[in-house]
Amino acid sequence: MNNQELAKKILKEVGGETNIYSFTNCVTRLRFQIKDKKKVNQQALNDIEGVLGTQFQNDQFQVILGGKVVNVSNELNELVHLSSDEKEVSQEKKSVLSHVLNTLSSILTPALPPVIAGGLLKGFIFMFLSLGWVAGDSDSIIFFNALSDAMFYFFPFLLAVSSAKIFKTNEYLALTLAGLLMYPFAITDGQEIISLFGMIPVVVVNYSSSVLPIIFSVWLLKYVKNFFDKVISEMVNMIFSPLLSLLVVGPIAMALLAPLGFYIGEYLAMGVKWLIDFSPWLAGFIVGGTRPILVLGGMHHAMNPIMQQEISSFNSSQMIAMVLMSTFAQATAALVVYVKSKDMKEKQVALSAVIPGFLGITEPAIYGVLARYKGAMIAACAGGGIGAAVSTMLGGKGYAFVMPGIISIPAFMGEGFTGILIGIVTTISVTAILTFVLMNRFNEKAESESVKKDELNQVDLNIASPAIGEIVPLNQISDVTFSKQVLGKTVGISAQEETLYAPLDAVVKAVFPTNHAIGLELEGGIELLIHVGIDTVGLEGKGFEVKVKQGDSITKGTPILSFSKEIIKSEGLSDTIILVITNTENFSSVEAIVEEGSVDLEKDLFKIKK
Repeated sequence: MNNQELAKKILKEVGGETNIYSFTNCVTRLRFQIKDKKKVNQQALNDIEGVLGTQFQNDQFQVILGGKVVNVSNELNELVHLSSDEKEVSQEKKSVLSHVLNTLSSILTPALPPVIAGGLLKGFIFMFLSLGWVAGDSDSIIFFNALSDAMFYFFPFLLAVSSAKIFKTNEYLALTLAGLLMYPFAITDGQEIISLFGMIPVVVVNYSSSVLPIIFSVWLLKYVKNFFDKVISEMVNMIFSPLLSLLVVGPIAMALLAPLGFYIGEYLAMGVKWLIDFSPWLAGFIVGGTRPILVLGGMHHAMNPIMQQEISSFNSSQMIAMVLMSTFAQATAALVVYVKSKDMKEKQVALSAVIPGFLGITEPAIYGVLARYKGAMIAACAGGGIGAAVSTMLGGKGYAFVMPGIISIPAFMGEGFTGILIGIVTTISVTAILTFVLMNRFNEKAESESVKKDELNQVDLNIASPAIGEIVPLNQISDVTFSKQVLGKTVGISAQEETLYAPLDAVVKAVFPTNHAIGLELEGGIELLIHVGIDTVGLEGKGFEVKVKQGDSITKGTPILSFSKEIIKSEGLSDTIILVITNTENFSSVEAIVEEGSVDLEKDLFKIKK
């Protein structure tokens, strides 16, 4: 499935364009602001090939895609045309802390690509200088230093744009406020305080690389601009609303909000440093050990402002080094699962998660592997925690905000780099050993079922009839989708009775809202659609009763659906039972054993070869 097809399927299952306020993406997941949660088909989304998982997190609906998220997001941008004046997203009741963290994450996420790129570039420059490969005073190094510093030094400009989008105010006025924060007045001559109107003190602070000052300022701009837009006549609004907004917000921002944000950030960074200094091993163990759980819950972005503030305040971050250890732990656990698993499908999933994991994208490992193997998840948490504890005790730290992974290691070169190397070795060793020991300790049943399924996949399977009746030739089925077998190998039955039964042991994968059709996953991964009648969806459930629910595990012979032949025929519709193997292409051969005559619950309809 290509990215465009994946985007179309995701858009359909989140309720379509009309059910979306807005959407964005981070490094690994799409983040939707949804109007009506009931219209989101979460189960169908989870079943889409390429979707690693979904979840509602605060007021966001997140679709986890891993490394392909950017391309899928680009395809969604082509499919979705949201108006710029969309209504404010309705706010459900949630804690103040939850709202603040979610807002910070939404503002910082769009600014991550240039920051990550700059961090990697700074790491490589540092490595080249340390190894003596380039001269520090060369024009090329001066240029690339500027390139790697630009997004950090002018970080308020990046955040001004994303803040304006989140707070729904004018982006260019927000950029003007960022320019005011970065304007070099009073810095060159050493002044620390200037006075507005001879009475309002403004503390002169270097706001480069800062986070909170511009966010606070743009937040105020939203309310001030909205106020002037309402009270000023439309004829002169374009002139006076921006002017008055800047005249009000500028002084308040510089005298109060920006210094407040600056010192909140500084003290937050100092608090984190104090906790790390107080007990390096405990801080490392907690951060490194809980990282997979935070990622699983979509809460890991709340740590980004802290790491960025550490770098802004101290030119380095110990927390980002802790996250690096967890990254290696998660990737190592997935690698061990690949080596040890006996299920070919599981091995493929694990292997596809290893390379992105070591590069820093761990969602494929977490959702595709660790969430299924609890022992591997425990091993990754323990290994990441122990490795981070060792690294922190030995002074490991990062010198740029990067996506922690193998290619970003140059950003950790400097004081404490020995601690980074020892921490990585410890992380990989502990995680590998624990994963080998614990992998199947907590899900032996699942592993044995996987082996059984793998063995089952090597033999032929026959599928019995779910009803007693007569075979209906394909050329007598009025719907060409079924008669031409567009969806897969198809058989029609004219049932004598009004109850259908499970033809094999199965899991109920889908129950259609109108109750006229059921999707089953049978032994060996066979996907069977049982569809009652032609065009019976128009009955809207009248005359149908489903006896199972989605997610049920059922055995052969279990009653799954009943229907009224009388009601169907009274509407002038056909009551033919349609059976379709919807993943026919996955098998070397799918044959219809019976093409005419009578059938019963013991008579096989399909013969399938792997």
